[in-house]
Amino acid sequence: MRLRIAEFLDSEIVPHYRDWESEGRIPREAWTKAGRAGLLCRTAPKAYGGQDAGFLDSVVIAEELGKRRLSGFLTFLQSDIVVPYFLRLANEQQKKAYLPGLCSGLKIGAIAMTEPQSGSEVGRMRTTISQTDAGFVINGQKAHISNGFTADVVLVAGQSLSTGQGQEPELSLLIVDTNTPGITRTPTPKSGMRALDTCELSFEDCRVPTTSLLGTSGKGLFYLFTFLGLERLMLAIYAQASAVAILGELIAFCNNRKTSGGSLLDYQFILTKLADLYSECTVNQAFIDACIAEQARGRHDPRSASLAKLRSTETLKAISLLGVQFRGAQGISGGSGERAAKDLVDSCVQSIWGGASEVLRDAIGKSLVNSI
Repeated sequence: MRLRIAEFLDSEIVPHYRDWESEGRIPREAWTKAGRAGLLCRTAPKAYGGQDAGFLDSVVIAEELGKRRLSGFLTFLQSDIVVPYFLRLANEQQKKAYLPGLCSGLKIGAIAMTEPQSGSEVGRMRTTISQTDAGFVINGQKAHISNGFTADVVLVAGQSLSTGQGQEPELSLLIVDTNTPGITRTPTPKSGMRALDTCELSFEDCRVPTTSLLGTSGKGLFYLFTFLGLERLMLAIYAQASAVAILGELIAFCNNRKTSGGSLLDYQFILTKLADLYSECTVNQAFIDACIAEQARGRHDPRSASLAKLRSTETLKAISLLGVQFRGAQGISGGSGERAAKDLVDSCVQSIWGGASEVLRDAIGKSLVNSI
């Protein structure tokens, strides 16, 4: 399977990727090709267009994307971050309406949690969901939504205003078709991960039917935290594969770069820094593999997923920084410099999305009370 995925990416995605970075998004044809090649939603049941595959299939796909740093074509955002909400929470009618299209690539999905003022603090959302006799009315703004401008369907989280007077507002999740009146989408220009379609979503009296409710009203915060562990684990898998690839390329560069004293690997400082980063990558891989094994068994550990994401993305950032520094002038010029600089900026994105490193450290620290 790994070889088949690699062949698809190298023939159908890599040759066009630079053009897609300039355009700021991946064309729909790439998604439908991925669907036909079996890259999307492999763990979904065959009855809905999936492959009934195990979690390890998702891991392999994320790793192959990470090796090539195809940050704009992160199929696992759809397959392993959006679709699990449908698989676990949607009723049969909702599954039949959306899963076949998501599995085939004919529909692109996104999840709208992040807001301009709250970032990773999902409990402080200002987007509101009001219930009426005809359905729900959404008002608010979401920011930095991956695949948001291209998406056909978005899972929208917001405060449910149907609770009684004096009660704290609760979060609910709605399945929203993006052609619904009242939705405005604005592309977000970025310096990193330029091929990843990212946008702001504004909702102004956006009305959706009662059948749009995903799961139980008021349980949205519980649902978000339930699936956040899987999201962070997938991001960690991608970051780890990217880190290993970038480090391998940097070691090869240092070995081939000749100076009056030999290659760059003959300098003890460089050799020891590379050894330290190699050690970190090796330890990170062992920990992530343990998390993968637990996830494959159906055991979810949000703290371990947060640790995996924190370590892998911080190590990736450290490797990417040395990828520029150790190349000297070549790290900021020519094709080598363009690649190294892009790796560095993209690595900064990865330590922010899905829970910034500061947020993860805070969450991990608070969880230690329960581990004593």
